[in-house]
Amino acid sequence: MDKGETLRGRRKAETRQRIQEAARRLISERGFEATTMRGLAREAGVGVGTIALHFRDKTSLLFSSFFDEIDAISRRAIDGAPKDLPFREQCRHMLRTMYNYYGGNTLFLRSVVKEALFATGEWKARFDGQLVEMVGKVAGLVEARKAVGEVRPEVSSLGVAMVCWSLYAGGLIDGLNRDRFDVEGQVAGVMAQLDVVLTGVLAGGGHGA
Repeated sequence: MDKGETLRGRRKAETRQRIQEAARRLISERGFEATTMRGLAREAGVGVGTIALHFRDKTSLLFSSFFDEIDAISRRAIDGAPKDLPFREQCRHMLRTMYNYYGGNTLFLRSVVKEALFATGEWKARFDGQLVEMVGKVAGLVEARKAVGEVRPEVSSLGVAMVCWSLYAGGLIDGLNRDRFDVEGQVAGVMAQLDVVLTGVLAGGGHGA
């Protein structure tokens, strides 16, 4: 690759990043629906046609950086959970890592999460793929705790992981709906719900008839 191609590639990446940063600012201020491509072009200092060269539509622009970011954050949250801690404390670590990300980018991510919940096509496929991978990783943590006798062997690791995901998602939506995303408050709330699951609700651990 010659220097000219390297320079063009760098400029293309810089322009793409400038457009994404402009989108974050405007969507945080105005919301997704009120943000127009012309407004984005003015904010980024480029033409509307330039945006079209990088992003097929506004939804692609919205999701382009989010899915890369959330993938990296999710991996850090799960892979970074200390292996020697009890499962409950691993969950606390994962929740705090994830919610810190949303707490630091709340205004923009409100719009992203709203759109992501009803994504279609390639973006739905990407979301579903990331979800399957992350739930599988959490199930792996449960399996590891089985190996040391913390979790009963007959418990479904995938079932536990899906419950954790549901509680996390509920806490996330609740946090984003508030004026300020209270990271520690949301962590505490979800942990209290998780304790109900981990402790069980049936007397004597019975399963009924």
